[in-house]
Amino acid sequence: MPLGEDGNGWKKKTTDIKEHYDFKEVLGTGAFSEVVLAEEKRTQRLVAIKCIPKKALEGKENNIENEIAVLHRIKHPNIVSLEDIFESTSHLYLVMQLVSGGELFDRIVEKGFYTERDASQLIHQILDAVKYLHDMGI
Repeated sequence: MPLGEDGNGWKKKTTDIKEHYDFKEVLGTGAFSEVVLAEEKRTQRLVAIKCIPKKALEGKENNIENEIAVLHRIKHPNIVSLEDIFESTSHLYLVMQLVSGGELFDRIVEKGFYTERDASQLIHQILDAVKYLHDMGI
């Protein structure tokens, strides 16, 4: 069964992703994917696109289906959102909200010192996001 057609409540697009987005530069690479900075042609809005080769998904189709279904449900101001999904013959593309500034941990370490007020606000945002996920059963 093709990805996204099992009733999980999301639909992938099969049109060429490059008709909709201009790929700019690689933001990062992982064991099974690459994340690319891209600009939506219609709005000039920047996004992050996770490019996953289908070969990396072989035998794991159910896992990625479940992960995408979960990501699609998440709508919270402190959690990166999944905005769209494209599928080609060779890749699955997850269009994600672009969050600049790098990893949260690196930002915390980089700042070094936090006032009690700043630390309280940061922890509140993190715990609010964790509570949201917990309430959703994630």
